[in-house]
Amino acid sequence: MGGSYTDASRVAATSSQPSQRLLLLKAQAEMEENLLSASSSTLSKSVEDDHETIIALAAVEFRSKKYDKALQTFKIARQLIGDTPMLSYNIALCHYELGEHDKALTLVDDIVGNLEDDPEISKDSHIVEAINLKAAILHATNKDDAAKKVLSTFDDNLDSVTIHNDVIVNSQTDPLIAMQKLDFLLSSEQFPPETLSNLLALYTSHGQDNLAANTLESHKHVAKELLPTEVYNYFDALLMSTTSPLEASEMLTIQLAKYLPKLRVGKREVSSAHSTRPATQQHRPATSAAQRPTTALERKQHAHAETKQADLKAILEYYIPTLMLQSKIYFDQKDYSAAEQVLQKASDFCSDNDAYQTNLANIMFAEGKFEESIEHFEMLLKNHADADILNISPLAVANLCVAYLLTDQNDKGEEIIKRVERQELLLGDTDEPTYHSCIINLVIGTLYCSRGNYVFGIERVCKSLEPCEKNLSVDTWVYARKCFLHLASVVSKLMTHISIDTIQDIVCFLDDVERHGEHIVTTDIEDDDSLNPITETCTIATEARQLKNLFIKIGA
Repeated sequence: MGGSYTDASRVAATSSQPSQRLLLLKAQAEMEENLLSASSSTLSKSVEDDHETIIALAAVEFRSKKYDKALQTFKIARQLIGDTPMLSYNIALCHYELGEHDKALTLVDDIVGNLEDDPEISKDSHIVEAINLKAAILHATNKDDAAKKVLSTFDDNLDSVTIHNDVIVNSQTDPLIAMQKLDFLLSSEQFPPETLSNLLALYTSHGQDNLAANTLESHKHVAKELLPTEVYNYFDALLMSTTSPLEASEMLTIQLAKYLPKLRVGKREVSSAHSTRPATQQHRPATSAAQRPTTALERKQHAHAETKQADLKAILEYYIPTLMLQSKIYFDQKDYSAAEQVLQKASDFCSDNDAYQTNLANIMFAEGKFEESIEHFEMLLKNHADADILNISPLAVANLCVAYLLTDQNDKGEEIIKRVERQELLLGDTDEPTYHSCIINLVIGTLYCSRGNYVFGIERVCKSLEPCEKNLSVDTWVYARKCFLHLASVVSKLMTHISIDTIQDIVCFLDDVERHGEHIVTTDIEDDDSLNPITETCTIATEARQLKNLFIKIGA
């Protein structure tokens, strides 16, 4: 999400001392040029207890990513001049960057609430920024519906930050529009710094690696400035992996090695911080009011432990995606053993991470280690109650169900399917579609097709996407089209036979897909089958029409 970080550098009022004013202007100019050390040095020559100096110093600390220090400095300024929307906003922004979403949201709600009491306050730009920050907090806490509602308070998209944030909270429901809008923002003179990284993430997560590569290349002159070093290195390696996977893997090995000392230190510090807490506090559930720290010493030790835990989490947020990318490089080359080995080496740091467990389980599943994969899939289930099983990757849930089927544990697989269906039924028609039961059935259908039972497999695939207006998407279509292409291939090679009735059912199904897939853009099909008539980027409707014509020829 985007935030107006430059506002943290505003000074409140003009000083009566010309020399002081000049120093502040010089510090401001240095900060805008990202000369943070120089700006800090200039401020050290300013009047120390002047609130303008203090606010400017807090801004420098914020830009230096020293959010704890910036927070304390902004609070000192608030003690001197009292509450203002600007100070409350910047304090909230510090809490947001520190991951303290509840504290940030409380402050933002106070700022926005003042708008109802005093309409004149809307002239303060920090009201707009506070609304944007509230949307960012809600998005960060997986409350996109609430974030959309907050952003809907704007009659129009007033500025680039608002446009950016509106795009992000709606990106899952319409990724193509999100890409187009972010690309448009990136071409404008002013855009939120997060625009580039979010656009690259959208491209790569939807298989548009060529667009990601072109975007990164055309913005190389600002990419290193806009992207944190770790993020830049990640995307650089990701795009290199498409053409030089081994070279990309070597680059990632170097990057991962740089994280290891920090992770070891972080883990020791977390362990030490927890061991110094009173025995009664070390294993208490955070939700138990009766077991929360009560004495000043306990509160201090609790806060220290939480800080160390947050520091370790911050390192892992960069380490884990880098680790997953290296594993994916081997996975894409079907070197599953190497992919598993990459992840197993990091088990000391990542074993309680959902993404880690998901990828390790999926790799073991691909290796045919179904019993072992079930162990890791079940770890995910233990972390997610019935109410949030839909937060688990649908592919992971689907693979677990198939693993149960392949190990003669059909009852467990059926129970998972029922559990998913219950939760989807409770959600009803929401803005955020879920495809868990759909993908589960698609994967099961694919399994039967791979084992030669095409009639049952294709029937399951067709049924899974119904109704198309709800279940048809780029992600679900990927599985369906692979089954149809594979079936067309084996039939054309006279390796199997399907009845005219089955062909007619397939054609009717593809007619439905064509009607509902007209505006859904998909990517190139990557399939080993020699019989692959779909070779260009197009819509689902185009692909469905080509497949339909293919099956009509087969049935002729």
